[in-house]
Amino acid sequence: MTGGLLWGLTGLALLDSVNAATIWLVIVILLGAKRPAPTGWAFMLGVSVSFLAFTLMFYFGLTFADSVLEGFTLWLRRLLFAGLAVALVVLGARRLKPRERKGYTLPPWVNAWSALPFGVLATVGDLPNAFPMVLAVERLIDADIAAPAAVAVLVGYTLVYALPSVLILAAGLAFNEELREQLQSMLSGRTSGTAEPSPKTAAACFAGAAASLAVLFLWVG
Repeated sequence: MTGGLLWGLTGLALLDSVNAATIWLVIVILLGAKRPAPTGWAFMLGVSVSFLAFTLMFYFGLTFADSVLEGFTLWLRRLLFAGLAVALVVLGARRLKPRERKGYTLPPWVNAWSALPFGVLATVGDLPNAFPMVLAVERLIDADIAAPAAVAVLVGYTLVYALPSVLILAAGLAFNEELREQLQSMLSGRTSGTAEPSPKTAAACFAGAAASLAVLFLWVG
């Protein structure tokens, strides 16, 4: 395990941790759950355990596929960067148009007992955005890291992934009265009304797509 690989995986984990869906759901639980503490911690347990489970399933599945099909991880890497470029172009095009913001609401059946499976469902729904995790797994396999070490790294990856949401939950529970109005304002501003076109965001998305294609042809290809 080289230092460069470890820093690269840490960067991917930090990128993965900026998970808007999970963070907003934590804020919704803080604001709307009858028992926010047990509901929030159960939700984060469901998110973390299911994310780790999917990550390990993908790691062992991809390891098996790479042992059967020579060059499988290389083609997967090409597909990842090509898919990322397409996704960024689509996202950039959407940012050039006004759009209705999607609200986050807490389903009425979510409580301290059902929050754990709710966290699992939230993770399943967010799997299409798991590009950093897929790339991290591919990097581990390509570097020929032993399975026990790879599993330990992926456990650490999951902890980093969950860290921002856990910190927001802990801060919200510790300073509920002081932060409640601010959290409500953040949630309303991000999940209601109409978002105006953002040429700067669109330009950033297009630049990211160009960078992804450059990596695809210069490094991956």
